[in-house]
Amino acid sequence: AYPIIGDVLYVDSVNGTAAGPGYSPETAFTTVALAMAAANTSAHTHIYLAPWHVETIPTGSTAWSKAGCTVIGLGEGNLRPTFTWSATGSVLAISGANITVRNVRTTVSVDEVVSMILVTGAGVTLDQVDYIDAGSSLTTIQWLLTTNAADQLTIKNCFHVQNSAAGAAQKWIELVGTDHTRILDNTFIFTANASTGSSVIGGSTAVVNCEIGRNKGTWLGATITIVINLVTTSTGVLYDNRFFTGTSVAT
Repeated sequence: AYPIIGDVLYVDSVNGTAAGPGYSPETAFTTVALAMAAANTSAHTHIYLAPWHVETIPTGSTAWSKAGCTVIGLGEGNLRPTFTWSATGSVLAISGANITVRNVRTTVSVDEVVSMILVTGAGVTLDQVDYIDAGSSLTTIQWLLTTNAADQLTIKNCFHVQNSAAGAAQKWIELVGTDHTRILDNTFIFTANASTGSSVIGGSTAVVNCEIGRNKGTWLGATITIVINLVTTSTGVLYDNRFFTGTSVAT
C-alpha cells in the first residue's frame, strides 16, 4: 500500500448527481466523464466508483481525456462497477495520457459492437478490466483498438469471456504501431468468428519493444489458426502464452 497523492473524487450512478462536486461519497458524480471534467489538471486524481455503479457507453464516443486520472472500481466479483456499450458504434475513447482503469467490468447490450475502446493516450493502463459474456445474441467484434500514439500501453490481469462468435473477423486487441506495449497475465475464453483474420492480439503496423507474456485461454472456431499475429517487423518478447485453439496450428 502507498499513500494517495493528489485529489480524490467519487462516482455513483445510484446516489450521485451531475453537479457533484464529488469530494465525498455523499456528493458523488454520476459518470466518470463528469468526474474527469472536474479533476484538477495539476493533481493526480483518484476516481473511486461505487460497487453498484453502472454506466452506459451510448451511441457515438464517450471521452476520458483528463491526463493522470486513476479510475478504481470498488467491490469484488459481480459486485463491481459495470460499463455497458449500448450501440454498435459506441466507443470509449481514452485520450488522456497516463490514465489507469482498475477493477471494472465491461459488457454489451447490443449485438455486433464494432470496437469498444479506442486508446490514443500514452501510458494508459487497464488492470483487471474484465469482459463479461452478454449471451449468444449479443457479441462484440473488437474490445480494444489503438493509434500509434498509444505508447506504453499496459493490459494486465483481465478475464474475458465470449462464448458466441461475432459476425466478422475478430481482432480482439489490435495494436497500431505502438511502442513499449505490455500485455500480461490475461485470460481469454472465446468462440471467435471462423476467419483466418481473427486473433486475440494483433498488430496491423509494427509494434516496437512489446512484451506479451503469460496470457492464456481458448480461441475456438472452425478455421481459427492464429492467436497472436504481429507483422514481421515488430520487436520485443513473447513468452509463456498458452492457448487451446481446437486446431493443429497456434501461432
